[in-house]
Amino acid sequence: MAIVKRFLLLFLLIACGLGLLAYSWTYTPQGRLDFAAAVFAKMASLGGSRLVLDPTDVAKQRQQANDQMGAMLRLAPVPESVAITDRFIPGPGGNIRLREYRPPAPGTLPVVLWIHGGGFWMGDQLEAWDGQVATLAADAGVAIFSVDYRLAPEHPWPAAVEDSYAALLWVHENAASLAVDQNKIAVAGSSAGGNLAAVIALKARDENGPAIKAQLLTVPATDASDTVYPSDEAFAEGYVLTAQNIQAMLDAYLPNPADRLDPEASPLLASSHAHLPPTLVITAQYDPLRDEGEAYGEKLREAGVPVEIIRYDGAIHGLIGSIASLRDAHMAEVGLLHRVFATD
Repeated sequence: MAIVKRFLLLFLLIACGLGLLAYSWTYTPQGRLDFAAAVFAKMASLGGSRLVLDPTDVAKQRQQANDQMGAMLRLAPVPESVAITDRFIPGPGGNIRLREYRPPAPGTLPVVLWIHGGGFWMGDQLEAWDGQVATLAADAGVAIFSVDYRLAPEHPWPAAVEDSYAALLWVHENAASLAVDQNKIAVAGSSAGGNLAAVIALKARDENGPAIKAQLLTVPATDASDTVYPSDEAFAEGYVLTAQNIQAMLDAYLPNPADRLDPEASPLLASSHAHLPPTLVITAQYDPLRDEGEAYGEKLREAGVPVEIIRYDGAIHGLIGSIASLRDAHMAEVGLLHRVFATD
C-alpha cells in the first residue's frame, strides 16, 4: 500500500509539474495565449513545422500537413441531421467536386459557397472541415456547397479563383434544381479560403455576376505583396503559421511575383471596395495574417460597406485550440447569415 501511495504521489507531482510547464507556455510578450492553443503551438514548434510545402515531395508534405491540421479540425462532430452529398460539376480545368451540406429544413434554402483553407496547397480539406461546415449549415438553416478547387503548386494562381468562381456561377444557375434561393447567396472561407471568398465577391461585383448577400472571412489572407505588417514580424515564429510557411505558400500559389499585385490574388489591393456585401472579418491575436485581414475590413468600411471586424485575443491562426473563440465566431457567422437572409 505504501508503494502505491508513493507512486500516486509521484504521478501527481509529475502531472502538476507538466501542467505548470504547459501553463507557462501561455505567457508571451504580447499577452496570454489560450491554453490549448499554446500547447498546440509549442508541440508544433518542438516537432518542427510540417506546414512548409516542399515542392520536391508534395504528396508527402500534404499528408503530413493533413495529419497535423486535420487532427484539430476533425474534432468538431458532424450533426446527424445534416445530409452530406458530393456533386461533380464542369470547371475550367475539369470536373470540380462540390460537397453539399443540407439541414433538414423544408423548401428552398439560402445558400453559402464555402471555400476551405490550407495555404492553397493542402489536400483533404473538405473532409477536415465537415464538422464545422455542417454545424454552420444546421444552425444557420442554409445549404452549403464546399469547393474542392485545384491546388498549387500543380495548379498555381488563378486556378483556385477560376474553380471557385465557376462553382458560384453553377450554384446560381442551377438554384432551382438544387432547391436553393439564387437571390440569397453568401460566400465564406477561412485563411486561403477567406482570400478566395473575398476575391470572388469582388469578381461577381465587377463582372455582373450573382448578387452576393454577405461574405464571411475568417483569418483571411488579403495581401500577397511585399508589404510587411506589424503582425508579420511579431508572430513570424512560434504560433504554428510562420513567416516561412507563408512564403512557401506564396511561392507555390503565385510563382510569378508580378501576379501578387493583382486584386484577384490580393483583394486588399483592389482599386475600389465599394458596393460589396455586408462582411464579417474574423482575426486572431497571434496570427501573422491578423493585420492584413483587419486592413481589408477597414478598406471595406471606408468604402461604405457594413463591416464587423472581430479579433479574438489569445487565439492563433484558424482559432485552433480556442474553444470559446470558435464558438463565438460561429455564432457571429450564424447571426450575420440570419440577418442578411431574413425575409423582407
